[in-house]
Amino acid sequence: MPPKLERPAPPYQQIATEIRNRISNGDLQAGDLVPSVRSLMRDYGVALATAQRALSSLRAEGYIKPERGVGSVVTTHDERGQAANDRADKSQRTGKIYPTGYYAKITDTGLDVASEQVADALGIKAGAPVIRRVRTTYAPNDKAVSASTSYFNGKLAEKAPLLLSKERIQEGTFLYVANILKRKLDGWQDQLEPARATAEQADVLGLTEGALILVGRNWMYDNTGDVLEYGESITLGRVTYRGHVGS
Repeated sequence: MPPKLERPAPPYQQIATEIRNRISNGDLQAGDLVPSVRSLMRDYGVALATAQRALSSLRAEGYIKPERGVGSVVTTHDERGQAANDRADKSQRTGKIYPTGYYAKITDTGLDVASEQVADALGIKAGAPVIRRVRTTYAPNDKAVSASTSYFNGKLAEKAPLLLSKERIQEGTFLYVANILKRKLDGWQDQLEPARATAEQADVLGLTEGALILVGRNWMYDNTGDVLEYGESITLGRVTYRGHVGS
């Protein structure tokens, strides 16, 4: 099998990823100061806009928040945005994927054919069968905060039948698939970009057209390097939960 080429992420994403990893591994704890814009510019040799965008991404994901007179600090687990690594960690620690009060409704499932983007993400051929699982995630006030579609290799249809049902999978779809395949969750990657909602996206999230949202893509990897799950999502621009991989 030929090696896969990986395109380098933009500098702001690389900086955000490094800080995010420091938070996830405990090097930075809740309440700790994160590097300032000036520090990032000096340490990474990047422009002001790049440093600001890195911190903006972390704020949008819920990892950090501004503290008056101090700077940006790490949020608590309850405050933190649920990017793929936080969902994975919570699922493995508690057997559950959603914070208290949040819930999801599976609105559609089925077999589909892989688009080029989905095929590339899953490492299969375009046009190959994939399992599609569509959900909307709600906050405790019953307001929709995200809508997402997860994709899985179509070969899992017989081995993992729950993926094709509208039944919730409590531990999360990625751990369900990993357990079915007798593999372990070994990595994850999130890409979140701010965007203005189209009319269709706004309708799903109960917004006005042009409102700020986050458009996401995410990958969950197993210990063999295969992609367990690939997801695409839209999320409110300012919420503390990211529901684009899940139940």
